[in-house]
Amino acid sequence: MSAASYAQIPPGTQIVIGRAARRRRVLERTICSVFEGWSYEEIIPPIFDYYDVFVKGMGTGPEEQIYRFIDREGNILALRPEFTSLVAKTVATRLASSPKPIRLYYSGEVLRFEKPKGGRQREFAQIGIEHYGASGKTADVEILLIAVETFQRLGIQAFQINLGSVDFFGGIVDRMELPADRIAELKDVLNVKDRSGLEALLERLPLGDRRKKILRAVPHLTGGKAVIAEARELVRNPRSVEALDHLEEIYSIFQRLDLAQHLTIDLGEIRGFDYYSGILFRAYVRDLGFEVASGGRYDGLSGAFGEDLPAVGFSFSVDRLEQIVTPEIAEVEAASIDVDDGFDEALQLRRSGKAVRLCL
Repeated sequence: MSAASYAQIPPGTQIVIGRAARRRRVLERTICSVFEGWSYEEIIPPIFDYYDVFVKGMGTGPEEQIYRFIDREGNILALRPEFTSLVAKTVATRLASSPKPIRLYYSGEVLRFEKPKGGRQREFAQIGIEHYGASGKTADVEILLIAVETFQRLGIQAFQINLGSVDFFGGIVDRMELPADRIAELKDVLNVKDRSGLEALLERLPLGDRRKKILRAVPHLTGGKAVIAEARELVRNPRSVEALDHLEEIYSIFQRLDLAQHLTIDLGEIRGFDYYSGILFRAYVRDLGFEVASGGRYDGLSGAFGEDLPAVGFSFSVDRLEQIVTPEIAEVEAASIDVDDGFDEALQLRRSGKAVRLCL
């Protein structure tokens, strides 16, 4: 390694210093206070774990993003690329006998190998919550309301939560009996709303006109409650219909709470790791071109570690929040102490809670 290399940090990493670090801590404390106000307790998981833990949670798709290494005993370990798998493992093992539901929150860095670009790093800070042991709309609404309050407490008013369901799309493709690789291709083109790519793919798929019509409609099923009614005209399978019923119940609750202006039904929202099993959502802020939070339901994830529990949660990208939130930090006046006069005065001031700066 050249001498010049030592003066740099690896691509996709960052150093946060001084005032910027203080702002980050204020931001984190504000968010954590919201989580604690809803009775969530903090969990601090390890920075690395066995590689298979994350493969079980994230699936095999994102495995090329995982930083892995072999320890001296020959175990394959990995730096954590996300928190949810670690929390699921902890809930299923250390907290197996704890009363349900279990409410936990976390904060810290995760690492994924990605090409550094706008809004993406290889090392980034996440803060989020996990709710284990309750199924149905009540827990889903709780999670969404916590996300709403977090935005409000940070002084962000122009935010939008795009809410979809894995089961809506799942119910559609279940009946099509397509190979897994074709379903993955469909997800890819639908996720980016690639109309020409979708048409090219549909030409190669052995599907009837009605099913092709449904798939063409999916990326455009975005909006308010009327979108749900529109989707009901397209699907009849029980899995998709139940997903629409569930989304409608959630939307109705948000209407009653006068929060529906922050909620958008987006049935084309099907991105995410393999562990998502129900609702799926991403939160956006005006003038920022990528989501600042994402989450959803992942029933069955903890079952991979020994105890099958319903679960739902979300995480904020702290790095992205910092681009739109600049919390005020208190300026601390430090008394300058001439070290030649000894340390007595400095100690007296510190014992009384005052800040000091030694003049060496």
